[in-house]
Amino acid sequence: MAVIALAGIIFSGCGQSGVNIDNAPYVPKIVVEGYLYCGETVGNIRLMKNFPIGSPVDTSTLYLTPSGNNVQATINGTSLSFDPATETYFSKQINVGYGQTYTLDVYAEVDGAKLHTTSTTTTPPKGFRIINRNMGSFGYNSPLMSLTFLPSPGTGFYAFSIVPDTATTANFIYNNVFRNNLDSAKVAKNLNNFKFNGAIESGINSYSATAFALPIRSDETWFYGKYTVVGYAGDSNFKDYVLTAPSVQEPDGNFHEPVLIFKGDGIGVFASAIADTATFTITR
Repeated sequence: MAVIALAGIIFSGCGQSGVNIDNAPYVPKIVVEGYLYCGETVGNIRLMKNFPIGSPVDTSTLYLTPSGNNVQATINGTSLSFDPATETYFSKQINVGYGQTYTLDVYAEVDGAKLHTTSTTTTPPKGFRIINRNMGSFGYNSPLMSLTFLPSPGTGFYAFSIVPDTATTANFIYNNVFRNNLDSAKVAKNLNNFKFNGAIESGINSYSATAFALPIRSDETWFYGKYTVVGYAGDSNFKDYVLTAPSVQEPDGNFHEPVLIFKGDGIGVFASAIADTATFTITR
């Protein structure tokens, strides 16, 4: 996740795409990147700090640690352990259940300030699953390729990452229907833009017993070979973060703050989801 640096934003009039942040004071924050997945134990919780606007990000002090920042982190009262190799927090004692509420509490010292933040997520109820986990093989630009899934009752937000297992200039689809004037140098320069794709389904009838179909579009498959699709049935925190954090500028030019469900001195994301996986192959 990109480092989150939030400051007070002065909103302009309608349609004007400008913000004044030059004189925004630096306020230390606990930056959280945490996702809970039903059926798994707690892992890969990242606790970081923000940095003043315009200053370089010091990677040596980016992650908050028990020794360096006196971190105390718990979920529902159970202490999280720290893995120095990955600089993440985890607990093998917490098995994340369906339709359960979990509260993260973090105390830390950041730039001489004693900070505290808390956030709560409620996991989706059991139900979401991908039906055709092995979707098969298809030629490029096939109109027949779709992923089918059943929803979780009461959960209306579903996100899907669509990523090739191998993405190089050698297996790029140069005769694609969108950008057929590319050479290997241009592909290499923009490799990640072609590699990482996704889709969102929201507002569906989550109580339906009928499976939903998610077509895999040609602009989501830029490489020949095997793809892995990871689907997420996300809670409200998951939905708010995915929809509001990546882009804070509206089409009319105005800006908005991302929705961050934290109390106290925290920013970032603490969310939960049910995850399931499917695969397919694009053949030459």
